[in-house]
Amino acid sequence: MCGPELPNLTLTDLPGLVRTVGDHEDQSLIPRVRQMVDRYMKQERTVIIAVVPANVDMHNTEILQAAQEADPNGTRTIAVVTKVDLVDAGAELAVHELLLNKKKKMRPGYHAVKCRNQRELAKGTSIDKGLANEMAFFRQHEYWSRLPTHLWGVQRLTERLVSILEDNIRRSLPKVIDEISARMSETQKQLLKLGTPLESPGAQRQQFGKWADQYLRQMEAAIGGHYDLQSPPSKRRRVSENSSLSSSSRGMNTRLRAALRLQEDVLRETIMKAKNELFCNKSQDEVEAGDEVQVNTKVQWYSRCVEKVKGTMIACEELHGSWISKELWRFDERAMLRRFIQANRGDELAIFPSYQVFCNLFRQCVDKWESPTKQLVRTYHDRTKSVSDFVAGTINANARVVRFVNDTATKALDTSIESAEEEMKTLLRAESRSYTQDERLFVELDQRRMRDVQKQIKAAIHTDSNGQVALGDVLNAVASDAIPMRLNDLVLCKFVTEMTNALNGLTDDKLTRLVQDSERKRDERQQLKEELACLASAKNEIEQVC
Repeated sequence: MCGPELPNLTLTDLPGLVRTVGDHEDQSLIPRVRQMVDRYMKQERTVIIAVVPANVDMHNTEILQAAQEADPNGTRTIAVVTKVDLVDAGAELAVHELLLNKKKKMRPGYHAVKCRNQRELAKGTSIDKGLANEMAFFRQHEYWSRLPTHLWGVQRLTERLVSILEDNIRRSLPKVIDEISARMSETQKQLLKLGTPLESPGAQRQQFGKWADQYLRQMEAAIGGHYDLQSPPSKRRRVSENSSLSSSSRGMNTRLRAALRLQEDVLRETIMKAKNELFCNKSQDEVEAGDEVQVNTKVQWYSRCVEKVKGTMIACEELHGSWISKELWRFDERAMLRRFIQANRGDELAIFPSYQVFCNLFRQCVDKWESPTKQLVRTYHDRTKSVSDFVAGTINANARVVRFVNDTATKALDTSIESAEEEMKTLLRAESRSYTQDERLFVELDQRRMRDVQKQIKAAIHTDSNGQVALGDVLNAVASDAIPMRLNDLVLCKFVTEMTNALNGLTDDKLTRLVQDSERKRDERQQLKEELACLASAKNEIEQVC
């Protein structure tokens, strides 16, 4: 039933509780019906109308027991007694006492009705005629006419139900107010998640400025190694429309500086390895036939070539094949360096190797730096792009803004990397020219010469190898520091500058296209506003009633 004057109420006609089923019926029907009935009766805002026939033992009626379990206080349960016209003669007293609430007491009490029987329904007796018949029955019956008039009849039952419902609603109103307040709070939170309406250019620029500032701060923190300034993991989430963080992104390492340091260490190890390959760094357990060694003849150390090997013992052709224990020989650490110089010697004096010879020697080392340097540049690009994409997805911007930031970052990085690659080529070419004014060269050279004097000259190398080794150490140190430092300036610093200029230099038209709310978002905001106004109005009306 519906109408402008009717209350917003629901009448649920539940099935009767089942105690047994037929031969071909499912036994699970019994508990399923009971569970459904209990689910409705346990709702605190439901008035329970427990219908029981008058011609059975109502004390043991299962529905009254179920109602008592669902409503222990009995404030919202009324027992409606039907079929009073079928009560056996002489049994009326027990029913009469029950209706007067003297036997099994209930707070709202009991109510007797006489509904249309099956014969009247078959004859098409109307509701009004049925109500008239019911009134005549109770007034004329020799026994039921003694009942107080407010305890019988459908009309009086309606009045009693309204009263019970009003009392139940009145008791529930404080809780209803709390629920409305909670609903209003949740609606307000949803409105806040949608953000400030971005309708004016000023509001659009202000909101975009917040996103840009958050992105730049996060990137600068990642680049500078200030990880305490990054957003905590619990706040790293994407709230852009129709998008979410992928599983791979959730595990993203945003500590960019630390990640780049690892790849820079690979370059340093390559530089040191290239230098060490000029000298022999093998252990005596790794000696092989053909290795150049120095043998102690109790007078001095002589350079020899290994002919045979037995564990750590060696035999040399120059010493007639006698076995020499590990205590009496050592690797000739500078044999390779000596051979290279001797093979490329010109007209210079023995103690003054050609500058060009040394440049060629050092260039061999520098050539080995090229591949790890290119890999380091690529790592700068890939790592920075990955962190940038991740940070852009955590600034709570819409999908259009996130795409714009990612595209802008790609262009800025490509430009930075292109110039960095050219700079690295120039730097490596410069490194291959063995020239330095670094005072560390002279300090290192003096130290090496003094050690050799103290050891009575380690080997008979007829060149000034100490100067070459010292210069190599100095240039290696310069290169291993200079390349990362230049990349930091050429890639990272330039990237941040380019992104700052790009994000802060947008026109109003571009901002409008990027930042304006989508139609779906505008509709959602309007719906939430209307819902919030409706809840506030309902709360105000209820508070006035209370």
